[in-house]
Amino acid sequence: MDLPKIVAHRTEGGWMLTMDGLAPAYVRRLSEAADCGRALMKAAGVPGADNGIQLTVDLGDELNQRVKAATQATVDARKAQLRAAVELRRTASALKSQGLTGRDIAHVLHVSPQRVSQLLAQSTAEG
Repeated sequence: MDLPKIVAHRTEGGWMLTMDGLAPAYVRRLSEAADCGRALMKAAGVPGADNGIQLTVDLGDELNQRVKAATQATVDARKAQLRAAVELRRTASALKSQGLTGRDIAHVLHVSPQRVSQLLAQSTAEG
């Protein structure tokens, strides 16, 4: 079952909420939009409103694209960070298996000796 949809548009002094079959409503803060819209839908007997709503913020094409791009860049950066962490653990483990000391590994990887201990412990825990 699809959740009822609310679209919030920025207006002077707040947000206009549009909902299928209902007159627009206005809230001062975006944080109030979901609760207000859900309450109005429930009062109007909109099917599915008891199960929640889907809130979309429409800031216009340019800002919508910028928000989407910024959000995706954050997701991509987090994925890259996770891949880099895996590679750093594997590299620390490979250096250890070649007989390097923790301090030598720290120097090679440009991290602290404490970080090397963490990397090796995590690498061992992952198996």
